[in-house]
Amino acid sequence: MAIHIQMSEEAEQELKRASMRNKISSLLACLLFVGGGGLILALTVIFIAAEAPPEFMAYTPPAEDLPPTNEPTTQQLSSKAASPSSSVAPSVIVSTAAAPVAMAQVDVPMDDSMDVGVSVDLGMGLGDGLGDGLGEGGNGLGSGKAGGSALVGTFYDLKQTKNGSPTGLTAGGAGEGKVLEVLNGFLKSWSEASLNKYYRSPQKLYASNFYVPVAYAKYGPIAYGVADKVKEGAWVAIYRGKVRAPKSGKFRFIGTGDECVAVRFNRKTVLEAGYRIPSRWPDGAKASKPDHVKYAAAIKDGTDKIHKGYEFIKLNGIDIWNDELGGLTAGNVFEVEEGKSYPIEVMITEVPGGKFGVMLFIEDMSENLKSNNPSNQYHLFRTNFSTPDEKVILDLLKKDGCNVGNSLQVPKYNPESLIWVAVP
Repeated sequence: MAIHIQMSEEAEQELKRASMRNKISSLLACLLFVGGGGLILALTVIFIAAEAPPEFMAYTPPAEDLPPTNEPTTQQLSSKAASPSSSVAPSVIVSTAAAPVAMAQVDVPMDDSMDVGVSVDLGMGLGDGLGDGLGEGGNGLGSGKAGGSALVGTFYDLKQTKNGSPTGLTAGGAGEGKVLEVLNGFLKSWSEASLNKYYRSPQKLYASNFYVPVAYAKYGPIAYGVADKVKEGAWVAIYRGKVRAPKSGKFRFIGTGDECVAVRFNRKTVLEAGYRIPSRWPDGAKASKPDHVKYAAAIKDGTDKIHKGYEFIKLNGIDIWNDELGGLTAGNVFEVEEGKSYPIEVMITEVPGGKFGVMLFIEDMSENLKSNNPSNQYHLFRTNFSTPDEKVILDLLKKDGCNVGNSLQVPKYNPESLIWVAVP
């Protein structure tokens, strides 16, 4: 017997409605996915894949490869005296977009014939005052413009406190010994904490070399812009920084100062020269003969243990220094490695007032120069390509009444002097 099962009319209608709902849901889901995908694609095209318009930026190569300017910036310099063909880096135009840029290839021959030995002389220009003028390029006692490859100088007046009250120290006379005592204390540690109680100029100077002829001592306060507050004498300027050795080898500083110049290199005092030698206090202050006379004698006979190994060098064109000080003073020999950085400090001071001057050179011992040859040209110690312009210096000294006669009383220096680049 066959059994027939038949769906009721109500159940059949419900099954049809469920099927229709499923079809509609599937259709809506498809539409939703398609619409969402289209929207994502559109947003991708508009905000992500759209090609950025080409944009050009001027790019300057790393500052280490650039030549100096007479307006110091954060640029760094080559550590060797090099010809413009090898030391001047071109500016490059770089696109921030991904589009290719065709660059023409330039072949530059780099043979020895191209090195014409041209040094870049930044000059010093005529400023409104002696400090501004001699400061251009970091010459003299320095420029007031920060930046570039230079040592940073701070000026102190030992005659007054930071508040302007008298300290009892005076320029010359009975007060000279007390000034030397203060400087002696400073040279034992080279810490400026010992000078904190004295008046300090708000202006700092940035020097790339030290090459000041015989002048009047008021030049110091003028250079630092405090001539209205500081009288000549009993002042000291301290310069600090780090320099990169231009080559490996043995060197020594050669220089002198009126009143004194001292150099500490790699945390060791390697030069102290001039009319007053603070580290000899109180012997020098109480000497019956001028201190520089006793100092020169002690150096020559080897009895000065503090400055053992020093010698005096007479050069052409500096008769005053030769006659009164026995010439320039050559300090202790030190050794460096090319590319390595070393701390350096330079102290320049004027004690009694009157005349002032300072010169600082450096000798490459591998050149085997004879110390008794007055025509030697030593390297000017410098931290950039700047070199002093003797005529401009003399004109500026005359302009501010600081010149002593018409003779610069400074020796010639090697025009290809090495560059000890100042680094942060």
